[in-house]
Amino acid sequence: MIKTILLILLGLFFLLNGINHLFNSYTLEEYARNHGLGSPKLMVRISGIALIFGGLSLISGFLIIYGIIGLCLFLVLASFKIHRFWRETDKNKRMIEGMHFAKNMAILTELLYIANTLPE
Repeated sequence: MIKTILLILLGLFFLLNGINHLFNSYTLEEYARNHGLGSPKLMVRISGIALIFGGLSLISGFLIIYGIIGLCLFLVLASFKIHRFWRETDKNKRMIEGMHFAKNMAILTELLYIANTLPE
């Protein structure tokens, strides 16, 4: 019961972030462009769809392993392409990007744990 509630909450986190990617795309495209991501408009939309699909899969339990794989790919790509704190020269930007990177790695670890504990 508790695991189901936690999966729903985690799914809502991703679902709401995916919706934000689609409805607040201009700001996110600018952020991605400023961090050197190629085709920021396309990538923000693709990531929004991946986040929504992954979130819905966690909430519903339907195709959950595919949702987790998509979310893991998103987290790895976002972490190493956008949140490259090691390249920041400004102390505050380095700290913010480092926090985003660490958050993504923590969530990635959580998703891998969930995938490992799914019934076969």
